[in-house]
Amino acid sequence: MEQFEELQELWQSQNAPPVAAFDARGFAEELRRFGRQQTVINLFKLALMAVAFGRLVTRIHWNPLTLCGGLLAYSALLLYLVLDWRNQIGISRLDFSAASVEFVHGAHERLQHQLNPMRRYFWLFVVGIGGGLNLMLWSIPKLPLTVRIADHLAAVALPFAAYVLGARIRRFRFRRECGAILERVENLLHTMEEQA
Repeated sequence: MEQFEELQELWQSQNAPPVAAFDARGFAEELRRFGRQQTVINLFKLALMAVAFGRLVTRIHWNPLTLCGGLLAYSALLLYLVLDWRNQIGISRLDFSAASVEFVHGAHERLQHQLNPMRRYFWLFVVGIGGGLNLMLWSIPKLPLTVRIADHLAAVALPFAAYVLGARIRRFRFRRECGAILERVENLLHTMEEQA
């Protein structure tokens, strides 16, 4: 019995394992830098969309079908941009000063969501862009049937092709822009789970 008591005393006298220090302020600054970078990129996208829509409006000669199709397609693009931007702003404002395991899990999930931000609204965008392009094609006068069918099929396929290309670009940008942040969140999560 004495050996057990000695062992218990030794165990109780041991120092607790050191808690890994986490620099919440430095991490918050890194997230704010990410948010500023995304704001610059999204403002550039918005300006590019405005210029493209302006060119469309000046060249259509106020054809109602083309105008409606352009509005539908650009509305879908604008909705995608706004939803994605809103998510990025939310990530940049995360406060890790009182991080819990659940909070860090949520932050990790939000960062992973950046890889495929369209997953919830994919069909809305495809229908909006594809439908808008098809409306614009209907306004073209008197095309041969085979050309018209090919054009409409291309208008349906274009949003899918753009999605595939965009996903590849997004994966590259994600590794470059969010890779270090995601790694820090994963390390923090791993540390917190070990200590819990």
